[in-house]
This record gives sequence, structure tokens and C-alpha cells, in this order.
Amino acid sequence: MNKSFFSLIIIAMIATGCTTTKSIQYPAKGSNTTISVSSEQISAMTESGGGDHFIEGSQITVGDASNALSNPASNAFGLIGVGVATAIDKRNNGAAISNSNLKQAIKFDEIVNKKISSALQENQADTSLKLMTSNQASDVKIVPFARLSFKEKPDVKAVFGLKAEFKNAADNNKSAKRLYNYISQKKAPLTEWDANNNTVFFTQANKAFDALAQVLVLDIQHQLNLEAPSEANQKKCKSTSDFSGITFISAPENLCVGVLKTNKGVVLPNFVLVIEQ
Repeated sequence: MNKSFFSLIIIAMIATGCTTTKSIQYPAKGSNTTISVSSEQISAMTESGGGDHFIEGSQITVGDASNALSNPASNAFGLIGVGVATAIDKRNNGAAISNSNLKQAIKFDEIVNKKISSALQENQADTSLKLMTSNQASDVKIVPFARLSFKEKPDVKAVFGLKAEFKNAADNNKSAKRLYNYISQKKAPLTEWDANNNTVFFTQANKAFDALAQVLVLDIQHQLNLEAPSEANQKKCKSTSDFSGITFISAPENLCVGVLKTNKGVVLPNFVLVIEQ
């Protein structure tokens, strides 16, 4: 995931009223909160880069194979220009993955359900929390996703994430969402991601969703404070060449967890980053 992609997501969420600088809180401890993992896709409108290609039946999107949408000329013709540029990018992003083994209906709900279950077994401070089977109505809906970026082609990078939807206990139970993103340092040609039945891809996915599940379980149980920067982690944790300005917060020793802030130093509570070291 690169800086321009994050910017697009933030802008889209602001435009649709989906992001805020107000506090976001999960239901209170002891509320018998239920969690379920969904096999649906993330929103093309507010949770993916403009022009991203959605692999049919999959929770994987593809982006950055072309940059028509970021070309200033596309804005010169208003909505028509933006629409044409978006269509061009979608076509090129789809073409970039057309011969890949990853162009198939890959879902992450089962693996994420298992990861959350394991994380709860290791750390369940709220015994009233209940993890349900996938695709059930619940208080907290989790949607896993992955994005392949061709920004550094011929190298490809993969980002994995979880979207959480729930009622914000800090804002009269209004609908809220939080995106957890695992920023991997791994980059390689698409052929390497494809090799041996996508072994590299699924190895990275397993590592990413393991870390993301740990962070999610901490957060749902109010054990992750986005407003608590850690000086030690700021020194220890390395940021990513794709994204700077991350503030690292207090987290378990095996994880480097960070947040984004506005230019006034206010935390954007819709986004949590886990940076691979």
C-alpha cells in the first residue's frame, strides 16, 4: 500500500462521512458482543483506490498498474475526465493480473476466523465476547481483504487488511468502521507470487492475518490505546519506504502498531497500521 492509495482512501471516507477525528470505541466490556467474519468484498466507493480492479468472487483487489486517475489532465474535464481515467485504470489493473494464478475466487474469511479464535484463546479479557461462524449477523462485522500493488513494477507488493464495522459506543452507537492494514516489506515480481500455487502470497497472508487478528482482539477488548504514543516503539519500529509520518503506539513486543495523524497532530481513529519489520 502506498501513500497515494492511503490518501485516496482517506479522501473517499471523508467525502462520504465515513472517517472522523472523533473518538471511536467498541462496545463496552461485558456487553456480550458478537463477532463474525464476512466473505464479502470491501466497498469500491470508500475502501479501495480509485480505478482498482476487483477480482471476481475474490477478496483481492489490484491497483497501481497505471496512473490515469492521478494525471492532472483527468481533472481538467471534470467528472467525465475522472470517469474515463477510472475506467482506464480499472482496465489496466485487470490486465495486469489476467494471467496470474491469483486471478481466482480467493476468500480469507475462514483463515481470519481461525486467527481471531486463536487470538482470543491467548488473550480473552472479556469473557462475554463471542466469535460466531462466518457470515452471521453480529455486533462486529469483520471483512478481510488484500490489495496487490504494481506501483513498483515489475515488483508487486501485497497489503492485507481487516475492516471492522460496529456501533460506536463513544458516539450514541452510530455506525463506525476501522481499517486495520498490514504493511508488508515484501516485494517481488508477479511470477514469484504465483510460483508453487501462490506459496509466497499465502505465506504472507498467514503472517499478516495472524498479526492483524492479535491487534483486532486487543482493540475490541479496549486494550489498544490509539492515543498512547510509545517513544520506545518510535525508536525500535522501522517505518516503510512507502509511507512516513507513522506514530507508533504501545503494543505487544512482537508487533509494531501505528496510527496516522492530521497536520494538527490529531489521530485519525479509522485507521490502524501494523508494519512488518
